[in-house]
Amino acid sequence: MHLHLQFLTLGQQVVVNADFYITGKTYKAMSAHEKKSLEVAANASLAKSLSYRIYENGKALQTLTTKHGVILEDTPSDYFVEYMAAAKATLNKNAEKNAFFKKVYDSMKDFADVAVPFWSGAQMSNAKLGMAHAATLK
Repeated sequence: MHLHLQFLTLGQQVVVNADFYITGKTYKAMSAHEKKSLEVAANASLAKSLSYRIYENGKALQTLTTKHGVILEDTPSDYFVEYMAAAKATLNKNAEKNAFFKKVYDSMKDFADVAVPFWSGAQMSNAKLGMAHAATLK
């Protein structure tokens, strides 16, 4: 018996948040150097968390596929088109009903219209390089 997994590029990864709380009074009393140190530490923590998750997920997937008979399947390409259409319809419907939602959604759309075409292209190139490396492991 084989278990088949499909990877979805949307919503499959748990987001790990590491929160740090400080009062406004304390923050305002900090020097510019101390504030910058907090920023650098927060960015380093995020990068470390991301790389940790990638490695741990890779190890888990390797165990599943090599020791437990899991077979990976690509998600059918028409899924993404249908998902995006359904998501946009729902978001637009909610934007029509709620002015604050519309304000936030419009801001997110403006960001996505610039960021997503670039990032998806960069990720595609990264994925192709990664798959070229993976092919050398077989």
